[in-house]
Amino acid sequence: MRSSGFSLIEMVVTIAIAAILATVGTLYFQQYQKGYRMDAQTRLLFSELQSARAQAIYQRKGTRVKLFADRFEVYSSQQDGPSVRPVATHPLSYPITSPTTPGFDITFGGDVDFDERGVTYDLRSICLQPSAGHGGVDSVVIHYARISIGRKDHGDACNSDNITLK
Repeated sequence: MRSSGFSLIEMVVTIAIAAILATVGTLYFQQYQKGYRMDAQTRLLFSELQSARAQAIYQRKGTRVKLFADRFEVYSSQQDGPSVRPVATHPLSYPITSPTTPGFDITFGGDVDFDERGVTYDLRSICLQPSAGHGGVDSVVIHYARISIGRKDHGDACNSDNITLK
């Protein structure tokens, strides 16, 4: 006489399969979440640079974005110092890096200045440091009159030759 229902072995196998699927799903979700955060941070930096450029054009006066490894600050003019406060300060979850050039050191604050026409002469690329395999975008490239967003695809150096623009 056979009763309806599950045996103990069938139940244990089913729970083991469910546990394996949950573990794999959690790992993929964590990777997705990290990529999403990196995308969000890159897009925030991109939009604030675009906004500073637009404000420079609209107000017909220069603006400044000061970049640090762990944050960036937006100023309503090209002046900064102990007595001038930034309009906005954004902390960064993922540190950023930029190629070192004379006069621009991201450790002590590198300036990106836009003149009254929205033009900058601070040509550079800015990349998130842990960019291997996560997220869709992880870099911002600043040209004279354009700011682009992209992904560092090849090479370790954060320069525009290694970035595919989106």
